[in-house]
This record gives sequence, C-alpha cells and structure tokens, in this order.
Amino acid sequence: MSREDQKLVDGARDILMRQRALNEEEAYSLLSEMADKRRTGLADISLQLINITKRLTV
Repeated sequence: MSREDQKLVDGARDILMRQRALNEEEAYSLLSEMADKRRTGLADISLQLINITKRLTV
C-alpha cells in the first residue's frame, strides 16, 4: 500500500473511531468489511468515507 493510500485508510479509520466509538482494530475491520462488500480496495472505500464525511460536516 502506498504512503498516500495509507494516509487515506488512517483518516477513514480515525473517522470511524470517533463517530462509532470503535477501537483501532474494530474500525479497520469495519473498513475492510465495507471494501469487501463493495468489491473495492481499502483506499477507495476510505476516500469515499472521507468525502462523504466532509460533505456532511460542512
């Protein structure tokens, strides 16, 4: 995973940790499940989550 992809995953994980009161492992697991269900990569699902969160918190 590239450094940029890792930043996206870390950012999305942090969002899930704050919004859902999850620990790091739980948030990463949820991201992984979301990516699997949508048949996409972790970085892609992370970017989608970050973008949606930005739109909702403006």
